[in-house]
Amino acid sequence: MKILNSLLLVIILNLASFAQIINNNPVEIGIGPSSFNSKIIKLNKIKKIDVVIVDKPDGEVIIDKGASQGYEFDDQGRITRYFYTILNFAENEVLDVPEIRKNGKIVKAASTRTVTKYYNDTIFADIYYDDQSRIINKRVKMGAYFNSYYYEYNEKEQIIKEIHFRETNISENKNEFKLGVQNILSSETFEYIPMTPTQIKKICKNDEGREYKKAIINYDEKGNKLSENYEFIVSWMRQENVYQYDKNGNLVERTYSSNESGNVKEYMTYKYDANGVVLEEKKFKNDGLISEMNYLYDETNTLLKSKITRDHLHNSIGIVKFGYSFY
Repeated sequence: MKILNSLLLVIILNLASFAQIINNNPVEIGIGPSSFNSKIIKLNKIKKIDVVIVDKPDGEVIIDKGASQGYEFDDQGRITRYFYTILNFAENEVLDVPEIRKNGKIVKAASTRTVTKYYNDTIFADIYYDDQSRIINKRVKMGAYFNSYYYEYNEKEQIIKEIHFRETNISENKNEFKLGVQNILSSETFEYIPMTPTQIKKICKNDEGREYKKAIINYDEKGNKLSENYEFIVSWMRQENVYQYDKNGNLVERTYSSNESGNVKEYMTYKYDANGVVLEEKKFKNDGLISEMNYLYDETNTLLKSKITRDHLHNSIGIVKFGYSFY
């Protein structure tokens, strides 16, 4: 029996080692620029992921704009905190370059050069869970204030209420949060009506209890979300998300379309290896290729080392490097 249990453990670990650390499948609550597979995070005892981002325009040297991201996880593999930077503004500065002398003679005259300085804002967020590992609060720091979102669920794990507050922190320790002023910005409730075993109707109501948006959501027999068709009640605006999967349940195409500002269609495609590890991602807009992303992993083919993105709109390459800390 001990031998059998050991063999089963080895098989499970081997299978897990080929699982996908990046989660491409649709999520109900977005938690950061990247979504991670909590099972792989827990298996590898990852405590923190640090991300550094640089750009290389075609024909130029690498530019470091100070862009970065960071993710912290608990011992269950759940993300508890993340941050990311956004470019606020850039300005050029003219610097004096002194002359160069050799043996008392000027070999290069004094000149000037222009350098660009980049100034970023950093967005911080904390995530809180209940005893069933459901997100109950997402608190995002925006300058001196916090945008906080609180969630409630029904017995089927569906979100039935989302309340958005603006909050202040009165704690003297800015690494801790102590609620000060709390002002409600919006409140939404959601109802779910089963239409078929694989289709539900979702009704979205505002803080006055009035329906303002409705959706038809379709699933396959495995529970993978296939499509979301949203329609706003007081306008002609419509939105649709469509998802396609391979036989192993890996997302291979994600499509978004809307008529909000003309007919817009965006879609992303994903390519995997035989073990379900994503290798390539492409993004299109109205059938035009916008960007291509390649994923590079460590020797175990488990931990993501870097992402290389070819930006066809700006003729540049983005290089994203991942660093890990462990429990």
